[in-house]
Amino acid sequence: MNSNTMRKVECLCLFDITATAINGTQRNIQYPYVSKNGTQINASHELTQARNQQRNLDTILQLVGMRTQIFEITDPELVTDIPRDFAWAGNNAKVWRFTFEIEPQAQWTVDNDEFWILKDDSDRTPMLVGLTETAKMEPWLVAQGHNINITYHAQETK
Repeated sequence: MNSNTMRKVECLCLFDITATAINGTQRNIQYPYVSKNGTQINASHELTQARNQQRNLDTILQLVGMRTQIFEITDPELVTDIPRDFAWAGNNAKVWRFTFEIEPQAQWTVDNDEFWILKDDSDRTPMLVGLTETAKMEPWLVAQGHNINITYHAQETK
C-alpha cells in the first residue's frame, strides 16, 4: 500500500513500553544478553523485566490491530517534554512515544473525537507496572477522563 495514502498516529504512554524483542522464546540464553534496545541483560529477573516491557508494547499494538492493520511502527522512545495530558503525573514522569500508520479507511470517530473508539477499546486494559515507569497509576490503561495514561494523536504524513 502506498504510504502517501496512510494516516500516521502518535501514541504517548506513561507505562514502560520499551521495545526489547524479548518474547519468551529465549529459554536457554547465555548471559550477558543484549536486547533490541541495547540493554544488557545479566540475570533472569532482568530478562523478565525486558519481557514485561515488550508485553506492554504488544498489548497496545494488539489493541490497535483489533480494528485495523498497522504499518511503519517506530520503536518507543522517551520524550523529554511532559504532554499536558499527563500533567497530573508530575514533571518527572517518564513518557514513551511511538508512531504507526493505519489505513485511511480506519474509522474510530465518535462525537468529533477522532480516536474515541480506540480510546474506548484501550480503557481498563491491564498493563504491567513496576518496570521503569515513574508515574504512580493503576495497572490498566486510562485513555479517557481524568488521569489518562495513554493518548493517541493524528500526525501529518509526508
